[in-house]
Amino acid sequence: MRILVLTQVLIYPADAGPKIKTLHVVRHLAEQHEIIYCTFVRGTKEAQTATTLRPLCEVVATVPMKRSRMSDARFLLESLIVGDSFLLRRDERAAMHTMVQTLLREHEIDAIHVDQLNMMRFVPRDWAGIVILDEHNAVWQVVERLWRGTRNPLKRWLLKREVRLLKKLEGAACRQATIVLAVSAQDRQALRVVADDARIEVVPITLDVAHFAPIRAARKPQSANFFTVGTMFWPPNSEGIQWWLDKGYEQLQAIFPSVTYDIVGAKPPASLQRLASTRHGVQVRGYVADVAPFWTHTTALLVPILSGGGVRVKILEAMAMGVPVISTTLGCEGLAVRDGEHLLIADTPEAMVTACSSIIQNPYLAEHLMRNAFLLVCEQYDIHTALQYLDTMYESFGQTKTVR
Repeated sequence: MRILVLTQVLIYPADAGPKIKTLHVVRHLAEQHEIIYCTFVRGTKEAQTATTLRPLCEVVATVPMKRSRMSDARFLLESLIVGDSFLLRRDERAAMHTMVQTLLREHEIDAIHVDQLNMMRFVPRDWAGIVILDEHNAVWQVVERLWRGTRNPLKRWLLKREVRLLKKLEGAACRQATIVLAVSAQDRQALRVVADDARIEVVPITLDVAHFAPIRAARKPQSANFFTVGTMFWPPNSEGIQWWLDKGYEQLQAIFPSVTYDIVGAKPPASLQRLASTRHGVQVRGYVADVAPFWTHTTALLVPILSGGGVRVKILEAMAMGVPVISTTLGCEGLAVRDGEHLLIADTPEAMVTACSSIIQNPYLAEHLMRNAFLLVCEQYDIHTALQYLDTMYESFGQTKTVR
């Protein structure tokens, strides 16, 4: 089949969870299908980088998109005037509509694989073919959680409005799609809240376990050296880290004065940097091209997530590399993990201090968690098994096309 894949961000380099997830999907589909890839890019450099995907894709098409505070303000005003979602409207670009129409016309597309809700707006209303909506999370639920955790009155009003609109728009998008893919049973249930009549199937996030074997073999963890990695401009990541630094880190340091904590990820907010500068042993590293040394030497990965939802790639990567994981319940939501068997779950600062202390003091516990987690990743999340449903799904679409 000839599949048009639409993404909101360029999936290469795969330096963030959503990019990793989608790149695995594209690579897998490219083994049996022709991929026409279309994405937004931020600048000339990204447009040039996109050509790296040509060995995988028959066509790589890019559309420039630049965000700024001024343009965001304009899109917010427009959304308020016309009653639209700001989060979806700020990605509205006439050039993308035109590009999609051109690709559909010139390449005889059989199916459109839409990566995330934002890109559903560019599926033409008169398109009668197959549409797969690949949801990394239930967007309405992510925003609702942000609303519940926000104290600023204006932000609360805006977020509550956004939740109401997203429930309607996400439900309509799910019903428009031929099939919706969710990353977990929890996300499928959240999507059913807004589209109970849509066909929603679970395809878990995946990784190539073999790819991480070198780091797993090279692991030389240092005592009391913790690590968090993620895109820091995503509020749930930075806010969770600030919660840990503010409420729990100093308690851990009082027990283990030599403890260190590395925070890796692009565009850390100023508030996070200010707080981290007051905590001994904490380093905000920003964007790091090669994260391997952190994985090699860390005692455990910390995932202090208090809101948000969706892709948990970094936890799976840690498990594939033999790195113990300490997470909040929400941080590992959707993964088939059990507390004390595959990782340690800590939902309060005190519990996280206890979990970190246990990993430092009990190497047998760390080994127990690593062994069970590695087996789980191999059995349920390795790319060679977890994406088999995509093969079955597209095969059925191909058979339907043949019959027609």
